[in-house]
Amino acid sequence: MKVDILGPVRVLASGREVSFGRAEGRDMFALLATSNEGELTQTIIDTLWPDEGERGARRLESAIRDVNAAMRHATGLAAEVRFVVKTGMRRRLSAAYFDVDWWRFEDAYRRASSTADDATRMEALRLMVGLYQGELLDGRDDLWCVSPRQAAMTQAVNAAARLAELERKTDPDRALDVLTHAVERVDRHSELLWCQLMMIQGELGRLPALRRSFELLTVRLSEIDAKPSAPARQIFQKFLN
Repeated sequence: MKVDILGPVRVLASGREVSFGRAEGRDMFALLATSNEGELTQTIIDTLWPDEGERGARRLESAIRDVNAAMRHATGLAAEVRFVVKTGMRRRLSAAYFDVDWWRFEDAYRRASSTADDATRMEALRLMVGLYQGELLDGRDDLWCVSPRQAAMTQAVNAAARLAELERKTDPDRALDVLTHAVERVDRHSELLWCQLMMIQGELGRLPALRRSFELLTVRLSEIDAKPSAPARQIFQKFLN
């Protein structure tokens, strides 16, 4: 089954969206989808149902039943099939049945970080940028989502910035495409990305585009009560003075 959590959570089986019967199942599925290694049983309880004591353990078992039931209904697989499996003290989603975008994103991140080959690195970075279709677990306001969501955005911003640097060496227009996508779909307020975008526009002599980028950056930053930094203003002035 295809699982997307970079953006709103979606689970598709044969092209049809899977729904859960209970909030416990939906919540636990979202949490387990953030790690292909799963989570410690007690960590799941403490994260999703803190301070509930024995009731938290019962809610965990209810959540597991709900996920297994929803997936069996969606796939038609037999009752003995387990979609949430236990490994030691951990519960995890079975990799045999789920293709999770975040797991592929993390695998690409590891490849991009460990390879010495630019072609391999670019392939991994392109995959990361392509997979990032929105904030991790977008639409969920649970407190536990904040930290992994910010980490995912930071990784995606860095991936886009690094990919643009590599593309710029041979194809500046492709670098601009990467950065334009990134300031729309990854982080609309990232001055790192905007500065790269404006620098390449300036180097290519595309001054009207540079001016529009600076104006749009100013508008975007005003949304968070900020203004363009000194480095951003310097890039703008460098080419337009």
